[in-house]
Amino acid sequence: MRQVTRAQGETAWLVVALFLLAATIVFLIVFAGADPWRAAKGLLDSAFGDRYALAETVVQAVPIAIVALGVAPALRAGIFPIGSEGQLAIGAVTATAAVFALRGVPAAIALPAGCVAGILGGAAWALAPAVLRARLNVNEILSTLLMNYLAANLVSWLVRTVLGAAEAVATPRSDRLPVEAIIPKIVDGTRLHAGALAVIVGAGALAYWINSTRGLGYDVFATHRTLAARMGVREDTAIISTMVVSGAAAGLAGWIQVAGLQGILYPSVAGGLGFTGVLVALLGGLRPLGIVAAAFVMAVLTTGSNGLQTDTGVPASIAVVVQGLVLLGAALVFAARQRKMRAAVAEVAAQAVEETP
Repeated sequence: MRQVTRAQGETAWLVVALFLLAATIVFLIVFAGADPWRAAKGLLDSAFGDRYALAETVVQAVPIAIVALGVAPALRAGIFPIGSEGQLAIGAVTATAAVFALRGVPAAIALPAGCVAGILGGAAWALAPAVLRARLNVNEILSTLLMNYLAANLVSWLVRTVLGAAEAVATPRSDRLPVEAIIPKIVDGTRLHAGALAVIVGAGALAYWINSTRGLGYDVFATHRTLAARMGVREDTAIISTMVVSGAAAGLAGWIQVAGLQGILYPSVAGGLGFTGVLVALLGGLRPLGIVAAAFVMAVLTTGSNGLQTDTGVPASIAVVVQGLVLLGAALVFAARQRKMRAAVAEVAAQAVEETP
């Protein structure tokens, strides 16, 4: 009965939050001098108006969802890495380098090689801050943020030198990837590629993890590390493993961005996707379905903002304002979840003490 009441209360708060967000968006549109209904139509038409628009929305959601699904185990364990931006960029670099090193091989080799190289690159970039956090208790937020800046400068240097295009170009970039290394499209006439299937795999893996005994131990680790240790969860193992998994997922997203969309490595390959992924993980309640839905919503705001500006004249940057509001809500949701988790674990621990003879 208590669980039913709690679920009803959480649903009510969610409805209220969505209503307040919608009201704020309407206010901003009216304040900009536009018709809210026309603005909504422009946004939805740009995001869902035809097959290409819908496919483009899904394409935008894919890397965000992959990053979010990868960082969720760390967040559930009470670890807050924000290095996905840099890890995505490094994954794109290592994938590109591997593909160029294997130039001329068939797609059956080039595609897996790029994928594995991207995953390993992202994981390796996450390893240093993970070890610093586990061994020296260096704050993971600060260390991963620093690694993001290092990654951005490293990628910028590489596309001007080692991985730079053979011909003179105005914008620093790599050469185009061989056709064998490009992820196949799954819908003709659109940019929707087979890399989207990684979201399904990632969501299934996260669902399995959450419902496993090990996953429960990592959840307990977030609030009661002594109890988690009794469940067999070591502190350094929990920190390093979850942060490396987060980096691996971001690296996978980096490979998908290069091999699935652009076919060329640019310095701006990350494009804020890493930070957005962390936001989406929180907004989705650190659960697979919630994360996928939140990633789709963020993608709708991104692709729909162009139609919003075209139809009403409202600046497309209003989508950034809305994303900021969503970020604020996600932070509040995360804080509430941490309090609820502490209370639940404390209740379980108290019952275990009472039952102990």
